[in-house]
Amino acid sequence: MNQEYYLQQLEEELVIALGCTEPVSVAFAAALARKEAGYDDPVESIELQASVNIYKNAMSVFIPGTNDMGAAMAAALGAVGGDPSLDLQVLQSIGEEDIVTARKLCAEGKVSLDLAPRGAPSLYIDVTVRTKDHRGRAVVAWKHDLVMELERDGVQTFLNDTSQVQGLTDSITVDDLRDIWDFATTVDVDKLDLIRQTIDLNDKIAVEGMSGSYGLEVGRSIAKACRGGKDVPDVECCSLSDYCAAWTAAATDARMVGVSLPVMSNSGSGNQGLTATIPVLSAARFLGSAEEELLRAQTLSHLIAVHVKKSFGRLSPLCGATAAGVGASAGIVMLQGGDIEHVIAAVQNMFGTVTGMICDGAKPGCSLKVSACIYAAVQAAAVAMQGKQIAPTDGVIECDVEETIKNMERISKEGMDNMDELLFNIMMNKKNENA
Repeated sequence: MNQEYYLQQLEEELVIALGCTEPVSVAFAAALARKEAGYDDPVESIELQASVNIYKNAMSVFIPGTNDMGAAMAAALGAVGGDPSLDLQVLQSIGEEDIVTARKLCAEGKVSLDLAPRGAPSLYIDVTVRTKDHRGRAVVAWKHDLVMELERDGVQTFLNDTSQVQGLTDSITVDDLRDIWDFATTVDVDKLDLIRQTIDLNDKIAVEGMSGSYGLEVGRSIAKACRGGKDVPDVECCSLSDYCAAWTAAATDARMVGVSLPVMSNSGSGNQGLTATIPVLSAARFLGSAEEELLRAQTLSHLIAVHVKKSFGRLSPLCGATAAGVGASAGIVMLQGGDIEHVIAAVQNMFGTVTGMICDGAKPGCSLKVSACIYAAVQAAAVAMQGKQIAPTDGVIECDVEETIKNMERISKEGMDNMDELLFNIMMNKKNENA
């Protein structure tokens, strides 16, 4: 087990993001393209090519600091007021004037959208920004913040080393649950400052979500139900599952409606970051766990989420909350004193429970999916702690948990090969009908 490898995994996959990562990634690419075109003249037009997954996940989620949705608006905002030096916090400093200008560009039909060419990665964004005298272009692919190419007036100014995408080809890695467990239980906690930062950031938006009226108010509704109508859950009045689900859903409620608070994402998704973090944090508070126990359980949760999500694919027809929920279940097992065999049992139980939950775009309703995954995670952990797991004769479950994970890869890539396009067409046709 190589500790430096796993520390690097955490550094690469736990990234701060403001807003849903798909529209934000579009804004980031547009801001880069605008930088190439220069700031001397106003933006005259924007051309966006993106993969289906990008459009799908940008369609129904609010952009931070606005009441707007969609890839076109994200591109316009990035080009008009985005700061590319802030990466996935690119829209941190946009103001009302930027919003008005971006809306005008969209309303006047100056932002064109097209699908990425066949064969492009599932995460692909190509933005061209035109001003009076110049044209800037930026390509982001494979990861939400991985810049592949930049151009100014048709002249290439940057081309990424293709070695950067090796290992980002949406395939199973050499990771292994037992190795991840060994790392999480032995790593020097002084090396886990990123995990501390993750807890701090993601906890803040959970508190905000519980304190305000956001989206469907899934978190507040769960909290009120277990507290007889009061707003904030506590240990005395909630079950472990209600407590974890309420706080996690509250965080998602706030994030999906564009609350301007950054979160630590996992594998390119803020909701995955929240789902891997908040239930474990909530369980630690519920159980009265020590700080070191929390840090190790969080590390386990996030690394397992990364491992599972790599099998799904970075952008996948399968809901990413299910992958993060698998990690959360493992973390909750650790907090309850379980060992690696209990963790494996919980992971198997999760795959036998939430398999097949589809991603039909980022939206306020994601809070319900997240809460469903958290209820499943706590239940899967409880059954595992009793020494029980779904038998390998059942469904997708194999004797070897790594083979079960490979089955999830097959379901995502073979079984759902055309699912994203189908979902995108359904969503587009529905919007047209409602227009």
